[in-house]
Amino acid sequence: MAETALVVLIPELEPLIGDWRRRYTGDGARDMPPHVTLIYPFADAAAADERLETVARVLGAFGPFPVELRATGRFSELLYLRPEPAEPFVAMTDALADAFPGFPPYGGEFDAIVPHATVAQADDETLAAIESELITQLPVQARVERAWLVENAPAGWRRHTAFPLERRTSV
Repeated sequence: MAETALVVLIPELEPLIGDWRRRYTGDGARDMPPHVTLIYPFADAAAADERLETVARVLGAFGPFPVELRATGRFSELLYLRPEPAEPFVAMTDALADAFPGFPPYGGEFDAIVPHATVAQADDETLAAIESELITQLPVQARVERAWLVENAPAGWRRHTAFPLERRTSV
């Protein structure tokens, strides 16, 4: 069965980091666009279909929000961009983890939720070179209006279902 993930795609990052992702990340090489992960791994594709209504309800309780990526960060041999504000991503991840306790963020491997958009995974010298070029092109601004269930199909990652962030706020 194909694995799935719940993510927020950030297409505005594609021109900036898409080539690095395809070259230096396993999911980028399999056509996963720039994104911030909410829940991975999620249910296999067949079981995920049974959970779509709950995912839609959970994510629909959140409203659209602007995000800016203006700083980099590192996890060991991984370079990423920090979305600001990070709080909406953490709140969505927490809400999904509460709704689906069998699917903790990052498989329960890490204690803290650190929203990030992965740029590259490589040795320190390569990451330093990428980072020095990348920071000259920041910030990138985007608007988050939906999350996606994506599926790692045989031909690569593909979009499965969009979940609009529907909560309206008064202006």
